[in-house]
Amino acid sequence: MAGVGAGTGALSSLLGKLTTLLSDEYKLLKGVRKDIAFLERELRRMQILVNILADMEKLDKLAKDWKGTMRDLSYDMEDCIDRFMVRLGKGDAKRGFMKRTVRRLNTIFARHGIGTQIKELKARVVEESERRQRLNLDNFVTSTPRTVEIDPRLAAFYEEAEGLVAMDVPMNKVMAWLMEDSLELKVVAIFGGGGLGKTTLAMELNRKIKGYFKCRASVSVSRTLDLDKLLKDVLFQIDPDVFRKCKKDVWTKEQLIRDIARILTGKRYFIIIDDVWKEEDWKIIKAAFPDNRNGSRIIATTRITTVAKSCCSNSGDQLYQMPVLNDVDSRRLFLKRIFHHDNSCPPQLEKVSDKILKKCGGLPLAIITIASLLANKPHNTDEWERLADSIGNGLSYENDGGGKGMKDILLLSYWDLPHHLKTCLLYLCIYPEDQRIKCEDLKWKWIGEGFIAAPWGNLCQEAENCFNELVNRNMIQPVDVGRDGLVHYCQVHDMVLDLIISLSEEENFAIVLNRRVCNSLPSKIRRLSMQSTGKGNKGAIHAVTTSKLHIRSLNVFGETEPVPPLVNFHSLRVLDFDSCNWLEKEHIKNIGSCSQLRYLRINSRQITELPGEIGKLQFLETLDLRGCGDLITLPSTMVQLQKLARLLIHYHIWLPAGVIGSLHALEEISHIYRVDNPVKFAEELRHLTKLRKLSMNCYPDICSDYLERYLEVLRSSLSELCKFNLRYLHTSKEIGDYLLGGRRRRFPHLHLVKSVFKRETRFERIPMGMASINDLVHLDIEVERFDEKSLHLLMGMPSLTYLQLSVVTEGYEKFGSYFPGKRFDPVTVGNNGFKFLKVFFFTLKEYTGIGIAFAPGAMPALQRLHLRWKARDVMSGYYEDGPGADMGIRHLSGLTHLQVEIDCSYATVAEVEALEGKVTGWHPNRHTLQVHLRREHENTIIKDEEERDKQREEERRGQYLSAF
Repeated sequence: MAGVGAGTGALSSLLGKLTTLLSDEYKLLKGVRKDIAFLERELRRMQILVNILADMEKLDKLAKDWKGTMRDLSYDMEDCIDRFMVRLGKGDAKRGFMKRTVRRLNTIFARHGIGTQIKELKARVVEESERRQRLNLDNFVTSTPRTVEIDPRLAAFYEEAEGLVAMDVPMNKVMAWLMEDSLELKVVAIFGGGGLGKTTLAMELNRKIKGYFKCRASVSVSRTLDLDKLLKDVLFQIDPDVFRKCKKDVWTKEQLIRDIARILTGKRYFIIIDDVWKEEDWKIIKAAFPDNRNGSRIIATTRITTVAKSCCSNSGDQLYQMPVLNDVDSRRLFLKRIFHHDNSCPPQLEKVSDKILKKCGGLPLAIITIASLLANKPHNTDEWERLADSIGNGLSYENDGGGKGMKDILLLSYWDLPHHLKTCLLYLCIYPEDQRIKCEDLKWKWIGEGFIAAPWGNLCQEAENCFNELVNRNMIQPVDVGRDGLVHYCQVHDMVLDLIISLSEEENFAIVLNRRVCNSLPSKIRRLSMQSTGKGNKGAIHAVTTSKLHIRSLNVFGETEPVPPLVNFHSLRVLDFDSCNWLEKEHIKNIGSCSQLRYLRINSRQITELPGEIGKLQFLETLDLRGCGDLITLPSTMVQLQKLARLLIHYHIWLPAGVIGSLHALEEISHIYRVDNPVKFAEELRHLTKLRKLSMNCYPDICSDYLERYLEVLRSSLSELCKFNLRYLHTSKEIGDYLLGGRRRRFPHLHLVKSVFKRETRFERIPMGMASINDLVHLDIEVERFDEKSLHLLMGMPSLTYLQLSVVTEGYEKFGSYFPGKRFDPVTVGNNGFKFLKVFFFTLKEYTGIGIAFAPGAMPALQRLHLRWKARDVMSGYYEDGPGADMGIRHLSGLTHLQVEIDCSYATVAEVEALEGKVTGWHPNRHTLQVHLRREHENTIIKDEEERDKQREEERRGQYLSAF
């Protein structure tokens, strides 16, 4: 369990610290040892109840109040213990962290009243323990009855299909899979977030094709699988007589499974398993349905991506991701529900209806819910505007019965989350609406707050797991999936954001201050998000001032009222100034008093100097200064930051000599361009044995002898780091040429690197040293020449799964815009070439031709192929392989996604359309391949060849005149 949770507060973290205080090393704490032992013993008993209450959907007012009091008490107690630790000068609650004299401890206790505070906290614990007993709250531990309500999802099972919008495409695609001639059992898993219409689609398919099957059944899975009930439901639908018999006798689950399998033997059956929540549940359920080779079919629906994949374990199975509605279909559905037709909206409601639909984000259930509410209200602008605003505030869920269904669906997903994932999700409420959230920063904030627990110490991996789980459950929306397949940015759907803001305020987990009016604020704010509150909003500043002793996370976005001086923010763990150009040196001069700070990000052009006090931040793990473009250098006191794991700076910032080598906890360094002493910097790098990621472009303009010395020391240090943890190396062309330019410079441990180089790094050819990097997984490289020899160098890298290759004519910027590029003879990937490659990006700039081709058996594991060409070059008549070119994409047997970016610059309409036509016809298995075409620079398309000839002549004339 994580140390800090939304519902449990800091109780788990606190208990660990109290246990440490009771260890032998604290035997001198005689005056308070008895009180601490009582607190530890009593809180451990109470923790059981707090954990149970934190995961209950519905609590009566008294139980909810007691849980909230215990949560706040745990925060206050941890703050007290933390202040004591810091005053001892070590600030850590781990074994071996202090041995102090009686005089030292007695002085601290007397001067700061620690003993008195502990007695006060003990009195509060006693009071809450007695209140727990008076309220009989322990009954929740032994018995947790809950009201059984009709599952709202069941309505879709029995609704008629009238009024369905945009179901034709999903219906036809899934139906084609279900009606294929194959005799093997086929599973089609339909997945996507709650409210997208998965159940509706499944049930409509059932209505259309059920006549083709001898046995049929449709069942819904509860969050906690009741296998006995589910199996009996199936049995009732496929053979009522056998079901009646099993009702009389006591049948075990194994007997039910055997009888269902026996009944289905020899019959063609069609089963719908709706809303599967866990992979383990699917494995159990699937055992009842044999592959009798009669063309049987199963549809499984789920919200969770990993569950959907587990449903499709056989080669013939199919995954279908339920899409959101596009703008046109969203509008059709919205208008049809309100006005009973889908093509007309009163002019005065056009603007506000667009506003409402934006909030719904293409989610059919959200659209239907809100449209149903509006259908019963006056059709005037004021009424609709009020509803649109209430959607933004999350008020419609509570005040309007018509909106309750949406909250119920969202809450169903929320309450299914484990407690630590609830906490991680709620933390996303700190971000403004529609904010693109950098995923890596989010994870480190989770770590800084103490939300992530990793029994074996790998907090980064556990944070990654938590993030992926929230994505899989469709609670977080990826908005920028990198070409490496990793999610770099994410967003929270507006309606999810409204819900988690509401839940966060209810739990006093986090408070959001923006342009909305806040009627009341809690006396102790633990986490605060200030979002464009505007100048003069004194309420926000008052909230910060009165709660600064208790605030653990302060996130400031944009042009807000400046925060008070950073004094007495003793509990602050996360401090994020995002796009705060009002922020100046004066605002952060006392930052050293934020003794618990773990995460600090400053994004302001006004900061030209960091205070030396930053060295007092002994717990700091992340220092992000990438937004401080006018910051000149870093203070020498940074050598004191012994827990700093991430140093991310703007490339203008100078790195002083002697700083890096002292920061032994560093795992990631980014954007190192300028250093005071290059050789010393290179020497210091070798001491950073925990370093995983290094991004540097430090190639100093110095004399050749000194440069050779610098490069040799750098090579030696990087070779040493590769023996330990360095796996991601992003560097410049010059350094890359030195490291990989020839076999004589190959160093022994570079083969362990997994990711290397950046796109702005351009080589003349693929470096020979590449062949030695056996463990390289990710390569992003740009070259000026690429031939069969280069191809074989890359194919010789056995672990490569991601390749982004750009081939660019040397000096291509100098070529005329209306002239074709140089001739490029295509290279061919042979049988079993790039055996493990899954993602391939290939860009050809200012070369004519298709550049690459695939022989039968090439890239057998390839799933995603991205191509970028200029239509003018590929389809022009200046070379032989243009209009008739065939890349052999049909030979890529595992390909599921083909994306072609077509640069339309100065191409004719005919060339662009001809290339698009060829792309769509390249792969025979069109139903299994998703083809995406995207045009770039479409505004530069030329009407025809005659127009291009005129422009070529004008360009020639311009070049001729410029020569004189």
